[in-house]
Amino acid sequence: MNSEVPSPDECHGGTCPTVIMVCLALFTGILAGRSIGPRRNGRSRLREEEAQVNTDMPGGQLFDSGPRRRRRELLAGAVGALGLIAAETVAGATPAQAANGDPVLQGSNNGPATSRTMVFTANNTEFASLADPNTSSKGSLGLYGHGQDIGVLGDSTGTGTGVQGNGGSNHGVGVRGNGGGTSVGVFGVGGPDNGSGVVGQANGTGIGVIGQGGSNGTGVQGTGNGAGHGVTGDAFGTGVGVVGTGNAFGVVGEATGEGVRGIGLDGVVGQTSTGNGVHGLVSSSAGVAVFAENTFGIALKATGRTVFNRSGVLTVPAGSSTVTHSGIALAAQSLILATLQQNRAGVFVQAAVPDVAGSSFTIHLSKAVSKNTTVAWLVVN
Repeated sequence: MNSEVPSPDECHGGTCPTVIMVCLALFTGILAGRSIGPRRNGRSRLREEEAQVNTDMPGGQLFDSGPRRRRRELLAGAVGALGLIAAETVAGATPAQAANGDPVLQGSNNGPATSRTMVFTANNTEFASLADPNTSSKGSLGLYGHGQDIGVLGDSTGTGTGVQGNGGSNHGVGVRGNGGGTSVGVFGVGGPDNGSGVVGQANGTGIGVIGQGGSNGTGVQGTGNGAGHGVTGDAFGTGVGVVGTGNAFGVVGEATGEGVRGIGLDGVVGQTSTGNGVHGLVSSSAGVAVFAENTFGIALKATGRTVFNRSGVLTVPAGSSTVTHSGIALAAQSLILATLQQNRAGVFVQAAVPDVAGSSFTIHLSKAVSKNTTVAWLVVN
């Protein structure tokens, strides 16, 4: 029998299993009719017990002063000891928790741990980190996932949300995407049934979606399928539906339908200090770079100066009544508008004649001018 003192790990609530086993053995022996001390013949012991009478007791009452009394006393003592041990064991029990180096317990709070918990596949092809207090030098992380295809995938059913990010109260960001090189920070693909690739909703003066691209990257790119929208931004109050900031492009929308669509007080707002707030670009003559449509009111409104590269000023030299401008692409439906920039008595613009094949037009005055005269022109359509 091992007589070593049990270690603290073998004791629970201050009571050791060895003590419990001794008490159980004592209790079992008493129930079996055994007493502590030298063993005597059972028949003579029985005669002793039956013949023993205390004559001092009134009425000749039997008085058990021998083994019976000892068995009852030991039995009561053993039962009391077992009860005390059980009470101390229950009172001293503590909830099981998993700390550093312990297995994770299902259905329980695990911790407190002082370092991350990692799961790896072969060759570290995929791995995930849980509750990382900056062990990997990536900051305090609740969950970090790395995979060949998808780092973190959130899936839901019905109208549930696959992944939701809630920013901190001190200007925290709910969801942030950083693209490397020419890659995209956040990429959204809309569902085939009028789904939206990315939806940003702002309240008050908030911003629905902010995209910031790198040196050659794209701030926000949305691709819609079917009749879906590449990017949809909804704003309420004085909020902005979509804001894109980038060194190359703030917002790029690609879709077979609508690349970018904004619904709100200001559907789409482009703001810049030196570049272009909104830039529309097409790669073929069949496309329209910027299209404004309103069947009930104003389709296009500009506050401030407007600049057209198919406009300018020509000078009719003294003694001449015509001037020609070359090197401008024209179509059959092109319209040329011209007006004098000086007051010349009896002189006016008689005609502006386009030459589509020669990519030029000629302005004719009513008569020859005595001084150099400037004429402003604008080509539309």
